[in-house]
Amino acid sequence: MEKPVTLIIGLGQTVGEAIAKRFDEGGHNVLAVGPDQALLDDLGKTVGDQVARHHGPIHTHLGLRNAMAAGLEAYGHINNIICTPALPPADSLMGLEIDTFEDTVLESLSGAVKTLRVFVKEMISARGELENTADRFGQAGSFTFVLSLAAARPQPGWFSESVVQNAVLGVVKSAAMELAEHAIRVNTIVALRPRAEGREPWLKDRTPVGRAALPEEIAEAAYYLAGSGSAIVTGEALYLDGGRQHLSGLMVRDGED
Repeated sequence: MEKPVTLIIGLGQTVGEAIAKRFDEGGHNVLAVGPDQALLDDLGKTVGDQVARHHGPIHTHLGLRNAMAAGLEAYGHINNIICTPALPPADSLMGLEIDTFEDTVLESLSGAVKTLRVFVKEMISARGELENTADRFGQAGSFTFVLSLAAARPQPGWFSESVVQNAVLGVVKSAAMELAEHAIRVNTIVALRPRAEGREPWLKDRTPVGRAALPEEIAEAAYYLAGSGSAIVTGEALYLDGGRQHLSGLMVRDGED
């Protein structure tokens, strides 16, 4: 039986590496794609040659087509896309530069839409071969976008991140409705990302479990959403926030005043 093929578009700082490891351990052929050669080199040092790597832009049509070509050349087909859009730096509504903000929004949103358009065409064209696969649910492909908690819970001081991540969440939901008839699923993981540990000293008080999501936990969620066990799931946001969205107020823990 052919191995499923998963492309990881954008590595982030630690999450992409964990996702690559999990899919490789799960028996997938994996191609990691990103514009940061240093991150790709670090990935190679960690996982070795079993995870292929492709250096190039991930928000342009040409860059994404080159990534797809690399995946097809290496493996012949593509089943899953795991996309982690870049996070903008801290800014505020009144302090941001409008031109920079417009560029950030355009790059993030157009990158998400282009990712869908480029790879969906390949998945649809390959759909006629599904009867020859072992996928009894007839999936043509899946997309999973890994977003920060700002997509659903905006935070002062992170205006651009909150806006663009929420907008990508809207892209996911809309695309899921249009692509369902083609047996292509689109979901997102909305996670309290590891970098939140450094920028939120009050994290423990605002989060019932008292910490951010671990890269390995995000990777496990991505692996689930790409598999046949989640074949009924599309247009959904899987929250990895330690219960924060359900908390009213702050946590008071034993031993604290």
